[in-house]
Amino acid sequence: MIYRIKQFHWAIQSVFQNTDCEIPNKYLSKSELSLFMKVTKSERNHSIRVCKAALEYIRDENILDIDKCIMCKCALLHDIGKSKARLNIFYKSIIIIINKITYGNFLKYTQSQRINNYYNHPQIGADLLKNINEDNIDIINCIRYHHDDNNAKDNIYLKILKRCDNLN
Repeated sequence: MIYRIKQFHWAIQSVFQNTDCEIPNKYLSKSELSLFMKVTKSERNHSIRVCKAALEYIRDENILDIDKCIMCKCALLHDIGKSKARLNIFYKSIIIIINKITYGNFLKYTQSQRINNYYNHPQIGADLLKNINEDNIDIINCIRYHHDDNNAKDNIYLKILKRCDNLN
């Protein structure tokens, strides 16, 4: 619950901050940047924090056998599927709380396409990336599986992404 409060605070705070466009401009192609810019400002700021945390983790752990550009793309693009959900922070917070209280049963009964898109954003994001001719399977799989605990064991990019996403 404390984590959700932190997330809420970061989202509210991001309304008053400028989005740091230096990192996305450095690592994303024009078509990737276009997808990135379609998510809300708070989601963009979150993804930039995840990217910075991933780079810091790679440096601190002295991980040499990783392509930093791929890692940054994974971090920056992991939530692009949320562009199809566009929920404001208050609505999103209420939905998350109701879903938590109902032990996930809320999702079984909702007819809202935006809510369903929010909870299915990993697959939506992977499909969006495939549609712009992204051929790097590591990036697509990171986006698709970043909320799935069963697929992280063999993908170093996904392991780092999940760790940094959970911290931010």
